[in-house]
Order: sequence, then structure tokens, then C-alpha cells
Amino acid sequence: MRPDVIVVGGGLMGCSVAYRLAKNDVRVLVLEKSVPGAEASSAAAGILGPSVESFRDAFARQLGRRSRELHAELADELDDLFGVDVGFRRCGVIKLVFDEADQVEVEAQATALEVNGVRCEEWTREDLLQEEPSCNPEVIGALHVAEDAQVEPKKLLSAVALGAEREGAVFRTGSTVRHIVVDGDRARGVQVDGELLEADRVVVAAGSWTTLIPGIRLDADTIYPVRGQMLATQTRPPIFRRIMFGAGGYVVTRPDGRVLCGSTEERVGFARGITFGGMAEVIGRARRIAPALANATVQDHWSSFRPGTPDGLPLVGETHVDRLLLASGHYRNGILLAPLTAELIAEAVTDKPSSREAEALSPRRFEETD
Repeated sequence: MRPDVIVVGGGLMGCSVAYRLAKNDVRVLVLEKSVPGAEASSAAAGILGPSVESFRDAFARQLGRRSRELHAELADELDDLFGVDVGFRRCGVIKLVFDEADQVEVEAQATALEVNGVRCEEWTREDLLQEEPSCNPEVIGALHVAEDAQVEPKKLLSAVALGAEREGAVFRTGSTVRHIVVDGDRARGVQVDGELLEADRVVVAAGSWTTLIPGIRLDADTIYPVRGQMLATQTRPPIFRRIMFGAGGYVVTRPDGRVLCGSTEERVGFARGITFGGMAEVIGRARRIAPALANATVQDHWSSFRPGTPDGLPLVGETHVDRLLLASGHYRNGILLAPLTAELIAEAVTDKPSSREAEALSPRRFEETD
């Protein structure tokens, strides 16, 4: 059966779009070159922390907070429908203060959050160590935001993909899209290894690889890969209750004691791999947050590519090519913004009026029109 929409990319972004569209009775075909979630989706820490990560940009913070609440709704929905716990937990986030520069930043952050109605608390060192005794006693204070959360990306991806299939979406793996087929100024479908697959609309959610697909009118540097290296360990009992940011890194603790430490940000093209320097950077930052991690055993390490953009905002929505849409360029916030992105794509596919968010994230702001 001919699909209404072809989604290029089977990571969390593509699966979220497919799930949302399929729920609206849209016939969806998802194309993935390997297996769903093989790239950045499975490598992410699952931080839902817009209050900390996006405080300098009020619009980005607004998007993140809205999408974080959509995550809460989605987690309940997936649990009710399929009995799947995706690990959504409103654990809170802490930003550590080690020196005067950190203090200035945290005070600015607290002011920005309070002005926008986000409840936060500035803690003394004593407050912090009472709440999180494994934290480095050299800290001089902290900022605590209780409303931020975490999710387990692999569980979320599996549940959303399952939901999309249950709603009728079709997944086709091992499918490399060679180019977007455009007839005049309208997308007709995609070319996959000599085969033309047609649809009414095409949504490209290919992460860092988006601009490499011929037929998309974007300069290659509009969406570019940023390698991130991470490692995992485990502690008994769990080392922290909250997500900890500080010293240029973060430590995310799961309820069962798993600990994720990250992450580097490297403009190295598509060069994969784990490096001595990268691991030293991640370990050094994690040890400064929690000195006790010096005795932990490294259980796993990995790297993946985040899709960066020149202005730090993703490209979501319709392009100048009619019926061709993008859902990419989310950089560090791909997990966080997946539900909101799916909502905006669904609105565009069903021809609803553009919202302020859709206008601001439009790929047309970067497209080559000549």
C-alpha cells in the first residue's frame, strides 16, 4: 500500500514522528539504513533538563519545558497502552558552583529562571552535601531545579517504535536513501537502491546525515556532526539521586545504580571512535563532580554524533520543496525535543496553521533558494 508519508530515519526522532502520525490515521513508512536507534538515540544520556541546559535562550528553554511535559504525558500513555516503563523520572537537576565564574553564571541562571516562572533554589555547600553527600566537598554552592527530569532513551525508543507499529506504521530496515526525488518543486518520494518509493510527503529525520542526502537544499554545514564520547559505570548504592552538572560535564544516575558520565563535544566530521583524550576529559569532569567515582569500574564507553546547527536550534517543518519536511538538527536536545518535534510535524502534515514555534524552527531560514 502506498504510504501517505515516508520518514527517513529510524531513531527516536523518526519513530516519534511515525507514532504521532500513525495515531492520526496517516499511513507511514519508516526507512532506516541499519536498525532503529543505532546512532545518537541509543547513545544519549536521556537528560530532560531545559532549565539548566537552555537558560541563556528563553525561546529554547520554553520549547524544552513544553516538550518535557509532553514526555511526562507520553510516558503515562506508553505505560497504559503497552505496559512499558520508559524510565521517566522527575529527579531534578543540580548545577554545581566550584568558583567565582560558576557563581556568576548560576546567579544569572537563577534570575532568568525565576523571571520566567521556573522554581529553583540556590543551595549552600552544606545544603548540597546534606542532599547529595557523594558530591565533591570542594563545591561552594549549587542551583537546584526540581522540575527537570530524565528518561531512558533505549526504553523510550523501543516503546515508541512499538507504538508506531501497533498504530500501523511500517518499518523497513537496511534501506539507504540515495536521494529525495523531486518533480518540479514538489517531493515525489525517495530513491532507495534503485527503487523509487513514492508518498504524498517525505519527512527527513536523519540526524547528522541529513544534509548528505541529495535533494535537500541545504549547505552541508547547516547540520553538522559533533562527536560525543561517554562512559558508564555502576555504584551501590546509587551515587546521586539527581542529575549533576558541573566542571563542564554531567553525571546521570539511574535508580538501579547505573551511572552515565559525559560528554565531549568534538567537531571531527564523521570520525568515529573513543580516544584517550576524550575519555580523560570525561573521567576528569566526572571525578570532579564525584570524587568517589575514581574507584568505579568502567563498564562501557561509546561515541556518537549529535546534529549541530549554526544557530543552535533544530530544523523542523516544511522546506521550500513542497511536501518535503525536516526533523533534524537537535544537537544535545534530541531526546528532550522529540515529542514536540513530532507534534509540529503532525501539524504540518495535516495542514494546520503554523504556530510561533513552527515559524521559528522552519528549515527555510537556512535553505538555498537559487
